[in-house]
Amino acid sequence: MSTNFEPVIQALESGGIIAYPTETVYGLGCDPFQRTSIEKIFELKQRPLAQTPLILIPDVGWLEKLCKNIDPLTAKLVDHFWPGPLTLIFQASKEMPPWLIRDDETLAVRHSSHPWVEVFMKAYQKPLISTSANLSGQEPSLTIESVKQVFGDKVDLYIDGGELRQNKSSSIVMIQEGKLKVLRPGGVSVNEINQVLYGERSSF
Repeated sequence: MSTNFEPVIQALESGGIIAYPTETVYGLGCDPFQRTSIEKIFELKQRPLAQTPLILIPDVGWLEKLCKNIDPLTAKLVDHFWPGPLTLIFQASKEMPPWLIRDDETLAVRHSSHPWVEVFMKAYQKPLISTSANLSGQEPSLTIESVKQVFGDKVDLYIDGGELRQNKSSSIVMIQEGKLKVLRPGGVSVNEINQVLYGERSSF
């Protein structure tokens, strides 16, 4: 895959939408701080804007900028599973724009382990919206060709990462009052998560 990131960064900074591979399924992405771009993604997916998207970050240092009051058990999951296919729910910082914040004043955040995404995010050094590249309620896409069939020229830039092997989206979990709450099963099993929560100490 190309490591010429200039076209990707230009597309994002100009408010464009990109389609790109992750360690789970193909995703649609944009600059999370440009509301019109997020509205465009939700319109493409035919998904209500009330369902806030998750955010990819370049490194765990971004958690201090985006989130507050990080729970020790959540930090333990960060230590063990990031980068990887686990999305975690955090309390949102007051500085975050309202369109990124869920009704319970939280954010959904992930650090991707896909090789291209990892290298790109280190170069980009900004958060990136990540939502599966499919119409709402439909199966996620595992090839860039299937993404193009759905969205055509409505996506500004397509990044071909070949056929993906994982057919599950990331797991989404949160720690609520000291207990694990699974919002969406996915790439990391509940058994794996429970084993980490009750068998390791966190260094984060």
